Amino acid sequence: MKQTIENTAHTEPNGEILLPIGEVSALTGVNAVTLRAWQRRFGLVIPARTPKGHRLYTSENIQEIHEINAWLAKGVAISKVKPLLMSAAKSSFTEIVQTQAIDLWCEQVTTLNTALFDFNQHKLQQILDDAFGLYPFQLVKEKLLQPWLNQLEDLVNERLDTELIIAWLKSELLNRVGGRHAFNGQAVTARIAVVSLSRGVHTSLNSTRTNILFSLLLSLELASLRVSVIDLGEQAMGSLPLLRGRLNVDALLIIPDSNHSGSEQTEMLTVLEQMTFPCWFMGPFAPTLSSLSAFFASSMTDLIGKMPSRLAGKVNRSRKRSGKMNTVNQSEQINSEKNNDIS
Repeated sequence: MKQTIENTAHTEPNGEILLPIGEVSALTGVNAVTLRAWQRRFGLVIPARTPKGHRLYTSENIQEIHEINAWLAKGVAISKVKPLLMSAAKSSFTEIVQTQAIDLWCEQVTTLNTALFDFNQHKLQQILDDAFGLYPFQLVKEKLLQPWLNQLEDLVNERLDTELIIAWLKSELLNRVGGRHAFNGQAVTARIAVVSLSRGVHTSLNSTRTNILFSLLLSLELASLRVSVIDLGEQAMGSLPLLRGRLNVDALLIIPDSNHSGSEQTEMLTVLEQMTFPCWFMGPFAPTLSSLSAFFASSMTDLIGKMPSRLAGKVNRSRKRSGKMNTVNQSEQINSEKNNDIS
């Protein structure tokens, strides 16, 4: 496929490497839509432009993104970050920011719960649109989605409409993921199949609910990484060898149930040894599979590091280019210092 300037790096006459928005996204964890929103709405991270208008990012731009991410991780609203990037303002704002940080995300969790219990589709999607559009996914996951879904499990536990709430939420979030299946025209980074283990009558309702909420979070994360997902639903472990030679994927993610016995884990190992593509256990109950720890992926970041996929390759290429950018900048700094010494 012919590459365009929009998705290839550019080297300036002085040796400086400029990265396209896709590679900057892979390198920093901030997706292209969010980078554009930061520039358009808040005047943050202003890139260079090609004659055709494509964005190219300098090492200074990437450093600015890292600084913004650091402030966002402390709970600062994106609308309040710009003054903090000025060194003189940092110390005076820090204490105020720490106080406001907790309120920002807690308020969003409360509003999400209200929208969910009222089956208010517009409000629920609006909150998620704002969060995903203005903040890196990993930050939204850590500060909003995980606290929300963890809290939700306790909130719905004694309600008469528990299953209705979970079913409605599942529909809303999966429709959201499905609606972004084309990834805004960007290439798919990996193909992954996901299966939840079924144990028939031995599967507990609570563990099923826990796994449903986890799988919804996983679906959102995979979509943010532009991973094409094949959802195989609930399957018995013994049926997985039937996928051999029929499924073209980079990996199979297996979400186990709670309290698998030693004999069940032995059966799992036998099945895994027959598979022709990498298989990994993920989810709330994966750490309980003590005899299968070699197949445990604690996070998508962990998994990508283990998986020889297109996604891992893209991130590694971006990191190499970023390293070259830093080398060029260090060389320029040394030359500048020499010139200053001479003058």
